This record gives sequence, C-alpha cells and structure tokens, in this order.
Amino acid sequence: MTEHNIQPISAEIARHLRRKILRPNLPRETIIYPGDDAEDTFHAGAFVYSVLVGVCTVLREAQTGVSDCGAWRLRGVAVDPQQRGKGIGRALIESCITHAEARGASYVWANGRSTALPVYTAMGFSVDGDEYVTDTGPHYFVQRVLPKQSFIK
Repeated sequence: MTEHNIQPISAEIARHLRRKILRPNLPRETIIYPGDDAEDTFHAGAFVYSVLVGVCTVLREAQTGVSDCGAWRLRGVAVDPQQRGKGIGRALIESCITHAEARGASYVWANGRSTALPVYTAMGFSVDGDEYVTDTGPHYFVQRVLPKQSFIK
C-alpha cells in the first residue's frame, strides 16, 4: 500500500482538486463554498510522494432548518481516481472530524455521493432519507454523532 500524508492546506489548493475531480464541467464559482475562508474552517490535503491526491473540507454549518451550533459539515471530499481504495478518503475525513471535535462539534454531516456511501457507513455515519440527485450526481444525506467533549477550544 502506498503511504499517504495528511496535511492542512489552503482553500485555494483544495479548490484546484475539487474542480478537477468533483466539478470538472461546472463553473469555477461552484468550487468556492460559503465558509471556505472562515477562521475555523479546515482544509485537509492528502499527499503521496509530495503530490496532492485528495482533499476534504470541514466547516461550521448547521443543516438547513436546524439551529445547532454544534454542527459541522464535510464538503468537497475528493480523491484522485487512481488513488481510491487505499484509505485516503477515510484518513481525510477522520482528520476533518478530529478538527471539528477539538472545536466542540456534536456531529458532522455531509451530502455524500452515493458512490462513497460504503466509506461513510463504515466510518459510523448514518444515512437519513432516500437518494437524491444534484448537479454533480446522486447523493445521500449522512451524519455522524460525536462523543461529548469535556472542553471547547
């Protein structure tokens, strides 16, 4: 198995891989997420031999219609197709969850692509509702409740 290294990256670096993998045929502005540049937003990059092969972002965001300040959203989880199946997506998601937990998150949620559903469920995410389709394909709403923290940074 090829070793990978997870590191913090900038929003701009994350956007490059988001566009290439997740939204290649959509306008550039679709890869800029509200909250991307917020102080506590975290962008994780996965590197193999110093080459960026995956990204994931986590930011404070409640679900539509829910006022929960403990909610954090995973967005833009993308792994180069040639690097999939090696645990990179899982490592990216876990690094983002760790970031959110350290800041008092009570749960994380995502609009996960249907093709990634096995990864999310294996990581303890539950599925809420039926599959739905967006401009980037079929998705499911997934969420994972986090253990209570005894501190908030």
